[in-house]
Amino acid sequence: MEISTELLKEKIENGENVIIDFWANFCGPCRVMKPKFEKVAESNQDKNLEFFTMNVEENKEFAIGLGIRSIPTVKVFSKGSEVKSHTGMLNEEEIKELTKFIING
Repeated sequence: MEISTELLKEKIENGENVIIDFWANFCGPCRVMKPKFEKVAESNQDKNLEFFTMNVEENKEFAIGLGIRSIPTVKVFSKGSEVKSHTGMLNEEEIKELTKFIING
């Protein structure tokens, strides 16, 4: 589920539908949200949508380039562009809402 900067850039450039949870080891809310994010990812495996996580400590320059200033932040990309972003912890239902944004167009 963890994605590299290079692979994420490629997926965005290819116009793929991706949801990324930007996190860090020191972030308590990130650790609380991660199982919820993974649960929603598992329930959406058959959709035209991929879920990934990216550690901002290991990908600082890329995260800064995307405007990540606080974590957790979830960004949604479709057709080569960012279509939705949320900073702060999300519950399972809020994460599902982000998937509907992509799945329903």
